[in-house]
Amino acid sequence: MTLTIELTPEEEARLRAAAARDGVSMADCARRVLADHLPPEAPRDRTLELSAQWEAEDATDDPEEIARRNQEWEEFRDNINATRAAAGARILYP
Repeated sequence: MTLTIELTPEEEARLRAAAARDGVSMADCARRVLADHLPPEAPRDRTLELSAQWEAEDATDDPEEIARRNQEWEEFRDNINATRAAAGARILYP
């Protein structure tokens, strides 16, 4: 990629001096300065990617499937709450 930036005379003189000191071209010097001061790439969160993939695979707009999933959730919630109540533990899903 080619990028054109306007430098003040003072900035150009500083860049020229830094490039001469390092024995590189002004373009290479500017590239190094940018590379050294840019924030690092954000690491990919593979867990979030996998979760999004599963969500996409499980997506549905079928009313019967949605009702089945809701029933399954309610049964799970009720069983967890009953087990915790029997143990004297705090109810997780009020």
